[in-house]
Amino acid sequence: MNTYQRQRRRNRGGFTLIEILLVVAIIAMLAGLVAVNIPKYIKSSRISAAKGQISNFDTAINAYLLEHGKYPPSLDALTAGEEPVMATLPIDPWQNPYKYVYPGKHPPFKYDVISFGPDGLEATDDDIANWRVETPGGTGGATPR
Repeated sequence: MNTYQRQRRRNRGGFTLIEILLVVAIIAMLAGLVAVNIPKYIKSSRISAAKGQISNFDTAINAYLLEHGKYPPSLDALTAGEEPVMATLPIDPWQNPYKYVYPGKHPPFKYDVISFGPDGLEATDDDIANWRVETPGGTGGATPR
């Protein structure tokens, strides 16, 4: 091997320290931007999940009505019996149970299904309920009176 080949092999190495630090800094900046925006998407996905579960309760309550000829006295009735309408009762995305009120207090709906939302407190602006949920049928996920 002559001197020229040795010199060329020595100069051909990897990245410099500056290049590596620059790439690490760019990756850190991008990760910071993503980390700042994640909570916003988590909140909206939890709200969407609660709306979906309320819609599922609406379907189960209407199935119970068709099967028994009356509205369930509580959500627990949906999981009772030999052929339950629901296998289990879901809890809301904030780990709180849903509230069911029959007869409902929000006409024209015969019943109310409520998640107390992120704060877990009843009757606040962040509550998610069947009379507030928009569904493709336009009835808010409940059977009108």
